[in-house]
Amino acid sequence: MISSKKNEKVFWSHKAAKYPLPFDPSTYNKTSRLVRAAEELGAEFTGRAILDIGCGTGIYALALAGRAERVLGVDSSGAMLKRFRAEAVKRHIKNAKVLKSAWGDVPAASVAKRFDIALASMTHAVTTEKDLRKMETAARELCIYIGWAGVRENSFLNNIYSHHGVKYLPPAGAEKIIPALERLGWKYKLVYLKDSWQWRGTPEDSLKDIKVSLKMNAAVPDPAWLHEFLKSRTRNGILTHTTIARKAIIVWKPKQNQLR
Repeated sequence: MISSKKNEKVFWSHKAAKYPLPFDPSTYNKTSRLVRAAEELGAEFTGRAILDIGCGTGIYALALAGRAERVLGVDSSGAMLKRFRAEAVKRHIKNAKVLKSAWGDVPAASVAKRFDIALASMTHAVTTEKDLRKMETAARELCIYIGWAGVRENSFLNNIYSHHGVKYLPPAGAEKIIPALERLGWKYKLVYLKDSWQWRGTPEDSLKDIKVSLKMNAAVPDPAWLHEFLKSRTRNGILTHTTIARKAIIVWKPKQNQLR
């Protein structure tokens, strides 16, 4: 995936309209499972001030707000944050705020030690040692990273990518974060979990998603082939496909707390 700011803005603006909301039952169940896994690695969210980096629609920030002291979600997508705010109002959540910004543009001094926990989940906002240092600067107690871990399987999308000369690979995640933590000399705890989700919608909606994804990968859509392929996979006007993935949950204490 091409990671230019312009392409990322287009991608996430497109995704925002149908991105999962935190209290959709299937989404909330998945979040709860990952939160429990983080707790087993030492996280404690009750009564804590939480920073959610790359928060999207608030899948973690709003789900944790009920037991947190306060939460702040940071995201560069105004469309995502609009849905975050609407969901907070709908659910009468008063202790959740948002900041529209790329994580790289947030001054470290503005977040330094303002939070107990800094969390980054399934986001490109945290990929480098510099990103990790700023994340640690913000957290008094604990940092949590939840990300891709080398597995993303979807036969439907793989066929499409392959036809267009693109490899269907998982986004960069734990394979970059773990070496970065080790270079920094920070101790961490790690667990891997399997996950899966189903996309369901009309061929027209699927085509919109596909075109954006191909553009992000510098591939030119083949309209005639896509039309026939989507038609062959559509049943009663609905198209479905399933993604299987592996996620890593990495938990570590800020360096000044690692000897305690």
